[in-house]
Amino acid sequence: MLTFLARHARSVHSQNGEDGIIEECLRRIPEFDGYRFNGETDHSEGHVVEIGANNGLWLSNSRLLIEQGWSGTLVESSWELWNECRNNYANNPKVKCVCSAVDRYNVNAFVKSNCVVMSSDTDGLDYQIFEGMRERPAVVIVEIDSSYLPDVVAFNSDGGASYRAMAELARRKQYRVLCHTGNLVLIRDEDFHLFPELTDELEQADLYFNRSWVPATQEAQ
Repeated sequence: MLTFLARHARSVHSQNGEDGIIEECLRRIPEFDGYRFNGETDHSEGHVVEIGANNGLWLSNSRLLIEQGWSGTLVESSWELWNECRNNYANNPKVKCVCSAVDRYNVNAFVKSNCVVMSSDTDGLDYQIFEGMRERPAVVIVEIDSSYLPDVVAFNSDGGASYRAMAELARRKQYRVLCHTGNLVLIRDEDFHLFPELTDELEQADLYFNRSWVPATQEAQ
């Protein structure tokens, strides 16, 4: 929700506060409390997957975790960006950089049972990537098309989904919306009780959805 975002958003490498949101999630979920990046705990067991990883550094939701000792799988479909990513992590044996497009049919080759945090930002197929994912990472960050109003179920020409469409899919997959950063940050149903400030993200979408992402022409309709 917007108040959760305002309180916990912090960007070291992420675009819109996702670093701080991830940190707060890991702090609250008991099984991952030791993975907090406070410089004092052992982060070696955490694994992050980023789909649409760019060069592995730019506006990354995985970079801070990797800097704190996590292993990672970074997937990028552009050969040029993947090559940069591979070079950027050439000296880190815990990071695997893969050049591949990802969709509902092959996502499970990358998101496996050891994944704690999964981020998907492909500018298109994120809905079907999340839909096809079998494993249940503790934190899922998935891009939406934030130009749609939050009560609209819609998909753009690239397959990008509106807030409502993605939130409804999350419910079906036993996830709940934690906040909207331009992406949706999702937590598992079984961890929802650890976030008592949360309400109903479908019936009270205005408490979660940041309308500054909606073009003025859409708001006027």
